[in-house]
Amino acid sequence: MPGQPVTGPKVYRESVVIDGLVAAPPSGRFVQKLVGAGITACNWTVASHRDDMLVALNKITQFYWLVEQYPQHTLLVEDSADIQRAKKEGKLGIILGFQGAGPLGRNVNLIRIFHRLGVRIIQLAYNESSAYAAGCTEPSDGGLTSLGIQAVQEMNRLGLVVDLSHIGRRASLEAIEVSDDPVIFSHSNPAALQSNPRNISDEQIKACAAKGGVIGLATFSAFVGDTAEGHHPALDDYFRQMDYLIELVGPEHVAVGTDIFVDPTDGVWWRAVTGRLYPEVSQGMTYETHNIAGFMHQTDFPAVAQAMLDHGYDEKTVCRIIGQNWQRVFRRVWDG
Repeated sequence: MPGQPVTGPKVYRESVVIDGLVAAPPSGRFVQKLVGAGITACNWTVASHRDDMLVALNKITQFYWLVEQYPQHTLLVEDSADIQRAKKEGKLGIILGFQGAGPLGRNVNLIRIFHRLGVRIIQLAYNESSAYAAGCTEPSDGGLTSLGIQAVQEMNRLGLVVDLSHIGRRASLEAIEVSDDPVIFSHSNPAALQSNPRNISDEQIKACAAKGGVIGLATFSAFVGDTAEGHHPALDDYFRQMDYLIELVGPEHVAVGTDIFVDPTDGVWWRAVTGRLYPEVSQGMTYETHNIAGFMHQTDFPAVAQAMLDHGYDEKTVCRIIGQNWQRVFRRVWDG
């Protein structure tokens, strides 16, 4: 909790720590848990593919209220210097991100407006296809649309990070090719080790890395390992995927994007939406075990950093994976 020393190994306590994807309602209590866990900044989903422009505006306003009501614990991240400031002041830097392009409708010009309001990361689709890109659960492997090309170019021009998680294979490769800036998979895992529509191929991983981007490994159980018959993947399975990415593209392109979802309905919403609408993604995992054993909440982050060292990663690699790689991409895209 704030006011208490952050736990974890020295490299964790001294490093910038960034979670590439957080999904939770704006909550002061949750913020205090993240600050207490030593997390410097996070890509916090402020709006989704189901939200239109007005809903997104209202949700952004709620995050403004969060920052206003908890100034001792939070700050809004608009450039890379804000992340450094959050680390120096012991606060949580909140990066406003969209999971899906619903708030844009079919109007690419709204990207400029949302950028001025503080949004810094936009995902082009969410499982299903959008006006911008084919989603990863579509039966056909569609590509980037003409609007999608315009959106990527506009995001490059303004300085927003293009997020390709939940995007289809072909669409993501086309977005990488179109983009002048590095892109990210904020919360995706290697399909070579675990078959799931949300996981990504070696081709996608290599293309992202070649553009200078980063892949954030999610902690969703069904992305990490077998969840059949109640099996609950754990840190060993997670590190197996991390090892694979490091071997494939190097430690400078690997990060953590937990996608840990905090459901204020105690799992009712999660079971009704993720569990029911996307069974091929959830693969039988429950809300209670939808994150891996050993990394069930962001408060486990310090212990996970220690486990990374115990696993054999050197301090430089740990520093990169827990935050430095995200920081590099954000600096390049946001600061120009």
